[in-house]
Amino acid sequence: MNSKLYTNAQNFYFWFSLFVFIGCLAFDRSFVGLVVGGFRFGELVVGISFILSIVFIFTNRNLLNKLNLNDFVYNLNIFKIIIGTFLISCIYFNTSFTNTYTFKTSSYIWMISIFFGLILVSEKFLKSTKLFKTLSIGLLFMPITHYLFSTGYYPNFIMDIFIKYSDKFNFTKASDVMITLLIANILFMMISKNKKYSLLYFSFSVPLLLPLLLEMSRGSFLAALFFYIFIFLTNSQYFKTNKKFLVIFLISSSIFFIGSTYRIGGVNFDFSNDTNIVADTSISGNLNKIAKKNETRKAFLSFYIEDGRVVSHDNTTNWRLDIWQDVVEDLNTKEQILSGYGYNEIIPVMTDPSAPGRLGRDGLNEHVHSYAFNILARGGIIQLFLFIAFHSMLIFTWLKKNKDFKILGFIIPVFINSLTDMNMEGVQFPYMYYFFLGYLFIFYDKNKISF
Repeated sequence: MNSKLYTNAQNFYFWFSLFVFIGCLAFDRSFVGLVVGGFRFGELVVGISFILSIVFIFTNRNLLNKLNLNDFVYNLNIFKIIIGTFLISCIYFNTSFTNTYTFKTSSYIWMISIFFGLILVSEKFLKSTKLFKTLSIGLLFMPITHYLFSTGYYPNFIMDIFIKYSDKFNFTKASDVMITLLIANILFMMISKNKKYSLLYFSFSVPLLLPLLLEMSRGSFLAALFFYIFIFLTNSQYFKTNKKFLVIFLISSSIFFIGSTYRIGGVNFDFSNDTNIVADTSISGNLNKIAKKNETRKAFLSFYIEDGRVVSHDNTTNWRLDIWQDVVEDLNTKEQILSGYGYNEIIPVMTDPSAPGRLGRDGLNEHVHSYAFNILARGGIIQLFLFIAFHSMLIFTWLKKNKDFKILGFIIPVFINSLTDMNMEGVQFPYMYYFFLGYLFIFYDKNKISF
């Protein structure tokens, strides 16, 4: 291997990956839609990830140590098998490798290479601890910025830039707000020498965004709520020995949660002009107001069986349930449950004339809004099993290396959200997920740097 070429490739990937990570954290879908040289930035990311994936196919035991991948040999082998299922599918369905749509529909596979790529340049990351400490401090403002952007304060000049240079402008999605919230908190917990500071930040940042997430997306809300409970429980011993701080922590959480609930609920505090108006200004009243916007309670409590299918009174939930069950039934009918539909075209149930509206008002929605059902639809039950094995092996690798389960505080919220959303079918969310997973495996040391 040419040493100079390898070093240059490492330097390029280090700065490229860091740039994409920051861009995705800050500007979400709009960032990956920027057009560069006739290609959207997200397409370039997927293309580089594909090339990186092909490189990893040819790694052998002699290269593992040099590439810092010794700890991840089982994950890498599973990844190779996943790529193998893709290649078999392409041959079976006569899929064109020159069609960019093939790589769009299979992007959920290539994005895995982001994790291995980060491990590949781990030495560069370890030599840049000061840079990452500075970055971590800057990221503390990101969840608050997303909160302001999502509640009516998105700067016009930024909107104009993306309207002009991106394929589309999107306000930040709930899932991206959620994962940014997780990353900012975990990073601060890892670099903060005083646990009180990081827990104080945690005590107001998560409660501040919970009402916003409840309004935007139930899945993102549940993910952030799980994160709050997980971190609280993992620090329970610290709270027991610092009871005064626990009181401060709970007061801070309550104040910011209540204040944000009123802010998101859109309560008008000026009642002086009309004494006949009776407004419910209680915290429960405003939570109800937020929940009713997405009929959250209806979605959680209205599942029932009808004609052998799971249905819900909530329209959004029922829309997803209908698609997922149609995917399974259609694959079974066509005897494709093992192979999936492949990567040539839109998943057939999305264009079902008996269920109009699945493609959305603009006719561009192709997503089944579930990480699991998307994998099942594209690669069949074999590939779904391999993905479950891959993520499970990551957890076991972490356990073997660090002797704890703290990684679940990041992974479980991501999958709570992803199982009912389309986030892993895009570019920015899986990029942030795999990048930060790699970061945690590189820097985490429970005796020195933990969360």
